[in-house]
Amino acid sequence: MKNLIKVLFFLFFAFFNIKGTAQNIHLLSKSEKIEVKEDSSFVNEISIIFKKSESQRIYPIFYDTELEQIADIQLFEKKGKRFKKIAIRKIYEEDVKLDYITSKKIKSVVIPADKEIKLTYLVSCKELMYFSRLEFFSYDEIDTLKYQIKVPKKFDLAYNTIYKDSLSFYAIDSTKTSTGYQWNIKVSPNKVEPDPLQFFGIYKNMKVPLMRTLIMPNSLKDQPIKYMNDWYFKNVIPKKGLNASVKQKIDELTANVSDPLEIVNIIYSYVKSNFKYVAIEIGMGAFIPSHANEVFLNKQGDCKDLSNFLSEALKYKGIESDIALAATFDHISDCDFPSLSSANHVIGIAYINGKTILLDPTDAIHIEGTPVQSLQDRTILIVNSKGGSFFEVERFSPQQNEIYYQMDLKLDSNNMLINGIFNIDYNGISSNYLKRIINSEGKKEFKNFAKSHYEEIFGNQSVSGLILKDELKKLHLEGDISITGKTFNDGSNKYLFIDFLPRLIETESRETLIEGTYLRNPFYKKIRAKIRMDEPIEVFNTIEHVYEGDGISLNIKIKAISNLEIECSYDFIFEHIFIDQKNIGKTNEILKSFKKIINEPVVLQKQKN
Repeated sequence: MKNLIKVLFFLFFAFFNIKGTAQNIHLLSKSEKIEVKEDSSFVNEISIIFKKSESQRIYPIFYDTELEQIADIQLFEKKGKRFKKIAIRKIYEEDVKLDYITSKKIKSVVIPADKEIKLTYLVSCKELMYFSRLEFFSYDEIDTLKYQIKVPKKFDLAYNTIYKDSLSFYAIDSTKTSTGYQWNIKVSPNKVEPDPLQFFGIYKNMKVPLMRTLIMPNSLKDQPIKYMNDWYFKNVIPKKGLNASVKQKIDELTANVSDPLEIVNIIYSYVKSNFKYVAIEIGMGAFIPSHANEVFLNKQGDCKDLSNFLSEALKYKGIESDIALAATFDHISDCDFPSLSSANHVIGIAYINGKTILLDPTDAIHIEGTPVQSLQDRTILIVNSKGGSFFEVERFSPQQNEIYYQMDLKLDSNNMLINGIFNIDYNGISSNYLKRIINSEGKKEFKNFAKSHYEEIFGNQSVSGLILKDELKKLHLEGDISITGKTFNDGSNKYLFIDFLPRLIETESRETLIEGTYLRNPFYKKIRAKIRMDEPIEVFNTIEHVYEGDGISLNIKIKAISNLEIECSYDFIFEHIFIDQKNIGKTNEILKSFKKIINEPVVLQKQKN
């Protein structure tokens, strides 16, 4: 806790100036000159020019002590057209030691006020693979951002830029030199709000321009996947292998079991249930797992540790298995380009009967043989001795994630009440958001949550007597519901308001959604609400509303089953995982239309004698 407080203090110090007000640092320019060395190390010469400011500022330099060295920090004051070196008043230095960050350090430099100042420093790194990205965004306001990359003849640069269209200016050129090649890049970067974890290369839910890079030997110029795979595989090999005690435990777990799928299920369940997840480290520990035997001994690890152990355990039982680099839904990029910046996750892979089976031991409710929820529609890089390969993760279909509500209700017009029962079946992963709450809070606390959750879903009506049945591939809920103020009579008609029907998207309470909203998975929602009348009504023609768009449809029906019973139903199919520019218009149009329909009264004529 003490280390956490220290780190937060320095992060606060970095974001705020000496007087305690929020910093608004304006940089005239920032340039990075990256030179790749023949020995596979690289040096980055960074130069930053600060615009004049009325107050002093604190500029933080974050670096990895395991892989990087900071040297030659200098300050210069502009005198006429030149910069003159000045003394550095103070450099604050602090280690960053959190549960998930072990090798980061911050050097914070005081930038003087009322002067145009240039800060320069050198960053050297011994691991070429660590040069994995160029950021085209900034936490400060920068007029111009420049990168220069020098690569010797023996190497080649491969790169891929994401979200480039969001840049107002972008230019790149390359030239051949006597010693190799030089790339020059100039952009007007996008400014983003700083999140402390972003300084450590942990990006969540960001859609900002970034160039992913890979420097490889010329002999593998057209084989970036193989180069990335072979580098990672070579580093992981020393972390493989199981000792006698581990093998004995695995044999005990799988005694008298010969079916490969059952063996996978047993070992996978064992790891998910008995090993504690601990978060990432920085440096090579962010990418290379601990030894499988160490993970078993400590019964803990992060995604790469647990996946490597799982893979080794499966191999021991004769099941072909690999690990794979992946990028979850909240990562800045997909893992569709071979670079360390492409991945923030590692999973296990098993091959049975020609089928590739995904295994994520950090996801306690994942079922082997199905897509990993956080990796739907994303690419993973399977790492193995065969040179590696990309694999596209499927998404669930809406039909696999059916949500089925059945409501049996009885109307009491005199007391303006509708009472009854409801049953809900969640299939596939449609209930994952609920199961995660059950896993973390327990069933008792979940019932407290569920009461308020479903009262909101049913339009703030009263829910009681909740019963929960949690099965492997299904979650069942049932209970009683009391609906007030939704029905009344006049001389010849009954009026029924149906805004107690469950809202279309349960995980979002907003009436309209914003771009970037993560909806977790496609789903198919079916609502069947039967309402028994307290006196006969005239049978009427079915009322139907149909809305359709790309990957989304809604069909609402109100029909008379008899003169004493009606049914209000809808079928809502949603094939998307995110709300984006392509689907936001139709999605919000349907949400608004649904709201309008259920807010209007259903007029039921009393049966004439």
